Amino acid sequence: MPKIKLTSFGADQEVTGSCHLLEIDNYRLLIDCGLFQGDRENYLKNWETLGFDPKNIDAVILTHAHLDHCGRLPLLFQQGYQGKVYATKATSQIAELILADNQRILTEKASERNLPVLYSKEDVAKINQAWKTIPYHQEEKLTNDISFQFYHAGHILGATIVEIKIQDKIIIFSGDLGGEDMPLVQNVEYPQYADFVIMESTYGNRQHENKASRETKLLKAVQEITLKNSVLIISVFAVERTQDILKVLNDYYETHLDFRVPVYLDSPLATAATKIYREHSELLKPEVQDILKYDPDVFSFPHLNITRTSRESKTINSKASPKIILAGSGMAEGGRLIHHLARYIDQANNHILFMGFQVPGTLGHKLTHGAFDFDYYGKTIKIKAVVDQIDGFSAHADKTQLLKWLKAFKNKPQIYLTHGDQKIMEEFIPVIKAELDLNAQMLKNKESVHFN
Repeated sequence: MPKIKLTSFGADQEVTGSCHLLEIDNYRLLIDCGLFQGDRENYLKNWETLGFDPKNIDAVILTHAHLDHCGRLPLLFQQGYQGKVYATKATSQIAELILADNQRILTEKASERNLPVLYSKEDVAKINQAWKTIPYHQEEKLTNDISFQFYHAGHILGATIVEIKIQDKIIIFSGDLGGEDMPLVQNVEYPQYADFVIMESTYGNRQHENKASRETKLLKAVQEITLKNSVLIISVFAVERTQDILKVLNDYYETHLDFRVPVYLDSPLATAATKIYREHSELLKPEVQDILKYDPDVFSFPHLNITRTSRESKTINSKASPKIILAGSGMAEGGRLIHHLARYIDQANNHILFMGFQVPGTLGHKLTHGAFDFDYYGKTIKIKAVVDQIDGFSAHADKTQLLKWLKAFKNKPQIYLTHGDQKIMEEFIPVIKAELDLNAQMLKNKESVHFN
């Protein structure tokens, strides 16, 4: 049996920066290489050394296209990696969009903070030539002794659970797990055997609102700003959250034909990602595929306006209220959302909605945790609007769903927790032991664990 060693270089006792190196004798397999996000200290980690030599990596597997899983991939190619990046087709397409957009944002932030440019457009372009796309449930051999296959993670379009087989050992990386009642993508799958499981724990200590509650809360905000003749700003992530919300609004508009409040999708990235969702209807839930037979576009409805250019974005300000604006970024760390917040957040009648987890240190986290003002290019903006958060649209599984996923294993794998705050992991570990009689521990940065 070969010697197997796992070393984590990110998302260890924190949520972002997913990056795990699995060494099987002399074969080096990297799972994810994501961006660190959050406060300045965490963000600056992206400029530190990776902790390993990309030239020595034999293969890379990308679980899904969220920035905290793919955002440092260009650094691998910048520093000499020449191999393949394995992912589903949808993940590769979305990651290309995410990385191109992130390169632009990183360059702007580097200039603002007097930092070197982290990576170039050319570095991003190298990835686009390195994809090897793999369908779900198809075994892919890396060597005679090492193979892997993808399972549905139920998180975002194309997201995967990765099952790696090394002779008679099975190692599973959960990636990010979605809940059972995701509005669009197929439900999470439940592998039944593993020796070792590397598992996310973002919501390991709390429950989400149920589907009915999250949609009710969203539509209540829509109705309230209509009565107040005011503005609803929804902070959206370009992938999954935007498409989920468009689906809910589509259903509402089609059953309330006299409702005519204009909706502005003010995110070029989200618009492009939505196009990829249309292309991969086979990855959507069966009930959504059935709806598509009579409603060819569940992401579009009367009074939806898509703004592609910055000039079109600026014209939203001149449009009469009531109006609904969907804009990114999801944690208010950049994008067009910032400008809309500066324009509308100081008016008490307006409503700001954040969708899903906000990493500590981000503006989104500050606004959803009681901030009184925020800085907008040196100007202090007072917060008077209603600021609220809906966790029910989160693409992450909650505590109950994480436990259910673990419970499906018919043997007793050793669990290693990642992708969660240390405090959450410390609360989750004894729950796993008490309810499932499984041993779990936290991965620690650059500390190796051996699977022999």
